[in-house]
Amino acid sequence: DTVVIGNCVHVPFDIASQLQDKTVWRFHHDLARDESPDLWDWLAENARHIFTSPLHVKLYGWQGEHDLVPPCPRLADFRPNRETRRHPKREGLVTVGSWQAPSKGARLVSEAIYKNELTADCYGTGAFLPYGDRITQKGPVDHSDLPGILHRYEQFVFLPIAPEPFGRCVAEAWAAGCDVMTNDLVGAKWWIENDPGKLWTAAEDFWRLVCQ
Repeated sequence: DTVVIGNCVHVPFDIASQLQDKTVWRFHHDLARDESPDLWDWLAENARHIFTSPLHVKLYGWQGEHDLVPPCPRLADFRPNRETRRHPKREGLVTVGSWQAPSKGARLVSEAIYKNELTADCYGTGAFLPYGDRITQKGPVDHSDLPGILHRYEQFVFLPIAPEPFGRCVAEAWAAGCDVMTNDLVGAKWWIENDPGKLWTAAEDFWRLVCQ
């Protein structure tokens, strides 16, 4: 049997006794090590580990063997069709986020827009929105409406000041056909620059790996 363990904050250590004769995969979604120390030690020793990007591995401080598979959001929903790929009305700059903390980089987004004498539309809510008279606040957006919105724009900007092991919004904007402006604190940037095809096949690659 094969067992995949994702976030396991509430998993008791005694689960280890039930996994002794199984192939165990630890799929790391974030940087947390909030499971019990005993369970962390057992998984470190006995599980095979999957991280979402090289940046993720570095930030986590993992030194052992591992595999890399990006998360698998529904990127196909964002792929432009023939009409929207280079639609005549596709223009301008957009940023989208849940602006709940300074770490999302609103200050850097604002500075980049002003430094380059650009204007931008900003979607999302929170106490730490990008600011200034060159930025138009568009308010909250349902995730189901996001592909159609991104298809209107030429460029997407996201510049966090705290690391994002993957950064789904960057992958979605790239899949939507936007030119992405981001920084090296976003794990998705590595996939876009080095192996973009894997972003489309993440789900298949994950199951092929764990079922081998």
